[in-house]
Amino acid sequence: MTNEQLKAFICVVEQGSFRSAATALHKTQPSVSAAVKSLEQHFNLCFFDRSHYRPQLTDEGRAFYAQAKKLLQQATQLEMYGHQLASAVTPPLAISLSAMCALPAVLEKIKHFWNQHPQMHLQVNTEHLSGVLEQLKLEKADLAIGPLLGIDHNFEYIEISQIKMITVIAPHLLDISPGIQISQQQLRNLPHILISDTGSVAPFDHVNVLLGGQRWYVNDYQMKKALLISAMGWARIPEHIVQHQLEDGSLLKIDVENFNSQSTVPMYLIKLKNSPSSSLAKAFWQDMLNYK
Repeated sequence: MTNEQLKAFICVVEQGSFRSAATALHKTQPSVSAAVKSLEQHFNLCFFDRSHYRPQLTDEGRAFYAQAKKLLQQATQLEMYGHQLASAVTPPLAISLSAMCALPAVLEKIKHFWNQHPQMHLQVNTEHLSGVLEQLKLEKADLAIGPLLGIDHNFEYIEISQIKMITVIAPHLLDISPGIQISQQQLRNLPHILISDTGSVAPFDHVNVLLGGQRWYVNDYQMKKALLISAMGWARIPEHIVQHQLEDGSLLKIDVENFNSQSTVPMYLIKLKNSPSSSLAKAFWQDMLNYK
């Protein structure tokens, strides 16, 4: 089975006839017919019913077409990617970055490496919860930066930073006094603003939530912050994201009874153990080790 045979078969299906397929492919009709016939003989199947004026797909042909179309698209994408690699001065580096890591220290480390490799094609995708490691598993990222959520023996990691998570609310949303612990009941009827898991394979449930409380889900920390400032709910959030609002009093840090109101979360550089690393990924890993 060859790409040329698949192209001929797909073109006959989509053009409706061998003659039209030959015109579209800039080939002779006998050569297109021969390519399709060879493909059928390879599998000992009949993909077309040729007893009609126009060839009609058999059930086997219809099932084969769906998979052949996907395979040819993947082959085309792979060929394009190969040409991109061949023409690039340096290979690309893809990083799956936890949304929690909008932290100057982490971003400065990435920028420092980028400045050392100015021709590098750097791709940074912001993910949350299971989406961070999912990018590694799906081979869409070379490295990930985030907390150790969903980690197992298949991963290797090094700590590169820490993030302080705090619980905040707009001061006028509740009648509360600074330094006074808040009961869970006081918050239960207010929306708890959470960021949606960006993973699609095996999403996580949120851990630091109140049972029975309202939950609102947003896609990023900027929207989460905007809702908090607008007094539309409460949330745990990285302290550095709301530092200015804590200073000007538009948000208030709170302590909730029997709740993980404040914690320090280590951030890690993570990679798959058995996945081959590019030279840039190896260099970035070593760069992070040198920063420690």
